[in-house]
Amino acid sequence: MAVVKLFGTLGDIAGWSEATLDGATLGEIKAAAAGDNGRLAEHLDHRSTLVILNTTLTPFSLRSDELAIGPEDEVAFGSPVGGG
Repeated sequence: MAVVKLFGTLGDIAGWSEATLDGATLGEIKAAAAGDNGRLAEHLDHRSTLVILNTTLTPFSLRSDELAIGPEDEVAFGSPVGGG
């Protein structure tokens, strides 16, 4: 089971910020995290959502739903950030 963290707005939408979830792929982790929360599922699938796997930012081009997730992995999702 992987540790899943939701930062910023995503945690607010979900009502939690950290959980241990079953899933062998990124797609399965996203589905487990979203559950029946369609709004959260939409945000987790959005290309601007940050995906951090074991403290390394995963670029959109490398984060397919088939990306393998191990039981000792930590997967974090964050709202996009902007600056100016």
